[in-house]
Amino acid sequence: MLFPQRKTAFAIIIGSILWTAPSIAQQTDQPSQLPDAIRGAKIYKLPDKGGEPAPNPAVYKNITFQDINTERLLLNLYVTIKPVDKSATVEHMYFQDVAVNGIPVHIDTLDQEFKLSNKDSVDLPAPLQCSIVFADLTSMQPVRDMVDKDQVQITGQSFIEVKLNSIEKLALRAKQVVIPVQLNETVPVNLFQGNPLVKMAADTILDSLSNPASAAAVNMAKEHLAKLHINDALGGKVKPALYLLYTVYQVQDPKSKAAEEFSQSGTGFLVSADGKMLTTKRVIQPWKFDPQVDFLIEHQQLTLDQASVKTCAWPAGAQVLGVDGQPNAGPALCTDKQSLKILATAPDQMAEQNFQDPESGEKATLHLHAEGAADVAVLQITGSGFQPLAISGASAALPPSLVLCSYALGISQPLSVPRLLSVAVSPQGGAITMQHTADPGESGAPLLDADGKVVALATSGNNCISIQDARKIVP
Repeated sequence: MLFPQRKTAFAIIIGSILWTAPSIAQQTDQPSQLPDAIRGAKIYKLPDKGGEPAPNPAVYKNITFQDINTERLLLNLYVTIKPVDKSATVEHMYFQDVAVNGIPVHIDTLDQEFKLSNKDSVDLPAPLQCSIVFADLTSMQPVRDMVDKDQVQITGQSFIEVKLNSIEKLALRAKQVVIPVQLNETVPVNLFQGNPLVKMAADTILDSLSNPASAAAVNMAKEHLAKLHINDALGGKVKPALYLLYTVYQVQDPKSKAAEEFSQSGTGFLVSADGKMLTTKRVIQPWKFDPQVDFLIEHQQLTLDQASVKTCAWPAGAQVLGVDGQPNAGPALCTDKQSLKILATAPDQMAEQNFQDPESGEKATLHLHAEGAADVAVLQITGSGFQPLAISGASAALPPSLVLCSYALGISQPLSVPRLLSVAVSPQGGAITMQHTADPGESGAPLLDADGKVVALATSGNNCISIQDARKIVP
């Protein structure tokens, strides 16, 4: 039923996924922790060309203006994909660490499926939406310079998710494949397309932001200082207490013993001086929350191989990936080494959920773990000199914003570098909701107030659990 042979996997990749003929991709088993849709994906790197990075299959054609205000500049980036060896379908494109002429730029995930052609170049179904947040900058001059240029340099990394059919998924032992492509592209700029009125309006806003006496510049400076405070003041407190977590497990055919491997990344944080750590249950027992895995277990007669379950934890700054691209267990605390143990989990709260297999169309009723306060787990790590995070008091009022401290890229990053992100929050019944959808790798992350005290724990989506509720299971 399952086909774990790597030879078959390579044949599928060569035949129907990669568009860099006639070379073979470098396969790595590391999962890419990107948006929820590709949790547990395998990464396939495009092969080098004579020692140089593989050429980008995308052509970045043009950047145009979309909108501007005193907080950010919005741009449209038009992209074409070159012809491929064989037709394929792209489900998503993701971006990280992107900069335009050195200016940090956020590019929204493209989540519109489109087909590639083996004959013609194909335009993306919509331009990529790019934003430059002025509070991220120390000076407006780079933006002023960019506006007046006719071309810019885009750097960073993109991830292309290729759609797999059911046979490919089984052969690869993965639900998705993601191809990382390094960006270093020279792109023409045509921001205002000959519209002098739009350029005049943009110049007025940029002039105002460049004038240190203007209200807009003062507000921008305040936001910038607030971000510096988050990184400088809170970063020093949170990093010694924050761990990148990674759980790997296998679902097995009891007859053939063929197995399919899955994984999940997340974040954990210390809450006691003796090494107790809080995280979510979905990080250490992900099969209880994944409908596709539960479908295999409940309706395809596969079983969870308990012996295959392993959880590892890396501290901030650790080398997560080895030179071979595989998880580096050296600096990690792991359950199989008895340096990490699962102390407690909240009692399971299961709920029925309707499900339809996307490949076969088969419908089923699954029994998955419910969202909510039961999505909590406590781990114990060995060692000494721990620096736990302080906990906010039960009577403290919920501030309008908190700082989410997480490993948003999960195990796809070579070094465990936490991200600190300010997010707006609001009470939602007995829970807390944030105006941010958690990326994989962020589940289990703490949300801190301005004093660095933990107020909540991120679970999934935009849901959080009050730290007062989460800590109830700590022994």
